[in-house]
Amino acid sequence: MSKHRLGLFLAAAGAICFGIGGTLSNILFTRITVSPQWVVSARMLFSGLLILGYLLCRRENIFSIWHQKRDAFGVLLFGIFGVLFAQATFLQAVFYGNAAVATILQSLGPALIVIILSVALRQVPRRNEAIAILISLIGVFLVVTNGDLHQLDVPVQAFVWGLISVIGVAAYTLLPRPLLARHSSLIVVGWGLLIGGIVANFVAPVWQLPKDFGGVELLLVIGVVLIGTMGAYACYVASLNYLQPAIVSMLGLFEPLTATILAVLFLGVQFRGFQIIGVILALFSIILINFPLPKKHRSL
Repeated sequence: MSKHRLGLFLAAAGAICFGIGGTLSNILFTRITVSPQWVVSARMLFSGLLILGYLLCRRENIFSIWHQKRDAFGVLLFGIFGVLFAQATFLQAVFYGNAAVATILQSLGPALIVIILSVALRQVPRRNEAIAILISLIGVFLVVTNGDLHQLDVPVQAFVWGLISVIGVAAYTLLPRPLLARHSSLIVVGWGLLIGGIVANFVAPVWQLPKDFGGVELLLVIGVVLIGTMGAYACYVASLNYLQPAIVSMLGLFEPLTATILAVLFLGVQFRGFQIIGVILALFSIILINFPLPKKHRSL
């Protein structure tokens, strides 16, 4: 297998793993009474420990990120206001709705990032970015209303938390940029997960197991940790060694696609006419916002 194909496989696998993780969390919520906060605590704490433990086994200096105050402060911000905020709000949307809707709402994240960067850099978005923002808004509108302006087709709490999770996606993407210039991605992500997991445990300690927590639930949590978090991040980071970030981001469409398919197959979620069109538009906007244009077409 060529390096390019390997990169494509890893990027797609990472996005699929993220989609599986959201669905496994959704199944856990339907089986027992468990709070999203507890799932966040377990997911982040154990994933962070496993990633950092793996790096230690490779004899990498995982503590280098704490040598400078700016990096230490940056990773604390990333762990709490980036990773923890993104994970907590996303799982709240899953809890009140389902993994498919939550992931589709998160597809507004790239659009928000483009808007933030355009304002910060005082630049007009590229033509395809502006069109992608419009398409993503239309797509999400159709998913949550099915084309009816008078009612939401998803629970209000799921819609609200899904929109808040978009801010988490933007924070998760933008906050670690200075750190990634000086440290490996896995070190940054590992510490971010561990820090967020430690903070989350002050709210919902992992040792306080939910009622009726049994073997199946344990397997679901292990799946969320190993597949939906560790596997997802490992594949994503590894793909960056072979592909440009724009291509990796484009292949991120497999996350909402996977979550949607699994929700239909295993959770009994049904999408109606305009909602199906909305899903397609949301997925298309992910491709468009990462599609490179010739330099002469890079402004409106």
